[in-house]
Amino acid sequence: MEVPVVSRWQIEDLKNRSREVSFDLELTKSRVEYVGGFAKFEYRGVWYEVALDELPDVDEESCEVYAYVEGTWRELSIAESRFYKLCVFKRGWAPTLMIDGITMHSVLEDPMVITARKIRRVGGRVFECCTGLGYTAIEALRRGARQVVTVEVDPNVLTLAMYNPFSRGLWSPAVDIVVEDCLVFIAAVRDSSFDYVIHDPPRLSHATQKLYSEGLYREFYRILKRGGGLFHYVSQTGVKYRGLNPLRGVVERLSKVGFVVEGAESGIGVYAKRR
Repeated sequence: MEVPVVSRWQIEDLKNRSREVSFDLELTKSRVEYVGGFAKFEYRGVWYEVALDELPDVDEESCEVYAYVEGTWRELSIAESRFYKLCVFKRGWAPTLMIDGITMHSVLEDPMVITARKIRRVGGRVFECCTGLGYTAIEALRRGARQVVTVEVDPNVLTLAMYNPFSRGLWSPAVDIVVEDCLVFIAAVRDSSFDYVIHDPPRLSHATQKLYSEGLYREFYRILKRGGGLFHYVSQTGVKYRGLNPLRGVVERLSKVGFVVEGAESGIGVYAKRR
């Protein structure tokens, strides 16, 4: 949804009556005119007039993100069986997804910078398990992928991505988004269909064990062409799980199903290749 989106820094800019304010979290700037208690600006070809006294209350600890929808500022969060929201931790950074208070990206560095560091040597037709906000799919296209088929089980995550200015590239014609359990969907994929696999799961926990399973890795191996590559993100958060090192466990299981592991970096993940 290409509507104005702000975090605390842009809200402060508006309250300070700055002449240029970003309405896409610092990707671009818009000229703003102030008339009485209102700010008037054009964004993505649409003119807006917003009341300054109706801006969300923020302080230096605020990380929330807000979208201007139907004449009011709405926090980009969803409360259902779980609680989802977008947060920005530094001016100019891409938002982080939080689920039940747990961050899905680092809060110590811009998520886009981290993503660019993770995705290497990608190309051709790419399969991605766990879309999230789409940062890895977008980076894969930037690195030369021809097509990305990306699978996300949670529609709430994709709803928030629709409002996130940094997720716009996810709606490219070169990206096919599938809302499905990755393990269910991949079973229907033909052998040797992809040149590269990106696996960007949440941190290892009891609830996410299947995303770190030998069975899923075997499917990744099956859908890759000979010589095809794989990147598997492995979070460094919680370095041990039931007495096991997640990175070492991933390397062992990938090797067991036939992958040649080419590199493993703590806090980054594992790079491997199909024989």
